[in-house]
Amino acid sequence: MAVTIGLDFGCGSTEIYVKGKGIVLREPSVAAVDTEGNVIAAGVEALLIRGRAPGSVTLRRPMRDSVISDFNLCAELLDRFLELAAPHHTKQVVIATKCGIGGENRELIKNALLDCRVSSVEFVDAPLAALRGCGETDSGGIVICDVGAGSIESSYIRDGDILRTETYFGGGSEADQSICDYMHRRYGLVPTQQDACAAKQLLDMNNVERRIALTGRDSSTGMPRRIEIRSSELIHAAAPQYKGAADNISAILANLPRYAGKAASVERLVIVGGGALTNGFAEYLTETVGMEAVIADMPADAIVRGLGQLIE
Repeated sequence: MAVTIGLDFGCGSTEIYVKGKGIVLREPSVAAVDTEGNVIAAGVEALLIRGRAPGSVTLRRPMRDSVISDFNLCAELLDRFLELAAPHHTKQVVIATKCGIGGENRELIKNALLDCRVSSVEFVDAPLAALRGCGETDSGGIVICDVGAGSIESSYIRDGDILRTETYFGGGSEADQSICDYMHRRYGLVPTQQDACAAKQLLDMNNVERRIALTGRDSSTGMPRRIEIRSSELIHAAAPQYKGAADNISAILANLPRYAGKAASVERLVIVGGGALTNGFAEYLTETVGMEAVIADMPADAIVRGLGQLIE
């Protein structure tokens, strides 16, 4: 018997909702690959293996900037995650995709899923899934900003239609790399992207003087090293995520389309995605874009919860 699945397959993480069961899987969208190119682990297990055998294992992600960069790795990860979610079942998959990724990338995702014992694939625009998952209404116009690892996408929605979308290909992963580059250039510290992401999660944008520790390797000696820097430095280094989101939203608000012959209006600005979890992010956006920003409840799960509502 076929199982119906809601799938949010992102650059940073993958979440799966199984009809009748709820959210059953949350895993990083990453694989551990050995020296011969074989996938030996996926998700959290991949991160653990990489820590135990750093010399013989590399971490790879199948998507970059919300676009598939490695088809075979994408199919392998999806197969492993779907089998974990619903073992030994044929799957019917409803998957959320960003509006800005294009038809060619959707076709690649579809082909990857069909290689994973999936009988049917249905696409849903991620902003509409997020709208459902947030429990918001769009009758008066709403902007949903999804701050993800690979991209930041803001969409103006009214009466069930996406009337305008702005996509910035860069987000949390680009910010992590930007932090790594800054620390190397400024302090001679070489942290991993995981170290940079962990430090970013400690940020409080309302307290820019707070000091945050980063660990890594000293570029001169190769020895482990720990440095404390001000939050303001980290915010500046992570501009692709924070300023990128503000610029993306501003571009939407400055170019709202008319609707049914009437002047456009926006009643709510709601932020979803894992990048929305930074303390003080809503206040930063409110001040920067000139409109009150609200972080959705459990923003990282908004899309997959919306998919769950669609398939139940």
